[in-house]
Amino acid sequence: MTFAIPAPNPVSRLLMVMAGMVILGWSGLEDKDAAAVTALGWMLAGLTVMIGLMSRFGGRTMGMDSLHKPAALVGIAVGALSSLATVLLMLFKNLLHGHVYPDYPPALMLGILERLPAWGLAGGLAGLGLGFMAIWAAARIRPQ
Repeated sequence: MTFAIPAPNPVSRLLMVMAGMVILGWSGLEDKDAAAVTALGWMLAGLTVMIGLMSRFGGRTMGMDSLHKPAALVGIAVGALSSLATVLLMLFKNLLHGHVYPDYPPALMLGILERLPAWGLAGGLAGLGLGFMAIWAAARIRPQ
């Protein structure tokens, strides 16, 4: 069995536009919650990696037996990029609002950056698990 990487399509681009609209809507709110910006950072990182992979490798196929290796690499990329995206979103909101006391203090932003290796590892393990689950599912539905 093979797995085909889809090429970029209008739906993937529409998802990026919708994510941008959500981020712009969030940036106008007076919200100091780190959970919301972290979720937005994960969403932005996932969409960025998805669009990047689709535009670079779209249309290529790979065997299902070796899917766990690239899945782990994609997970590492999403996990590590989510830390950077979260800090950039925090910085964007701090600069946009321009309060004397920023919505997200520098210590919080540094704390998110310190989590980059752990989030990269967590993303890699999640990607590895999803890759193995896809291999297992493909083996279960393979005609005998």
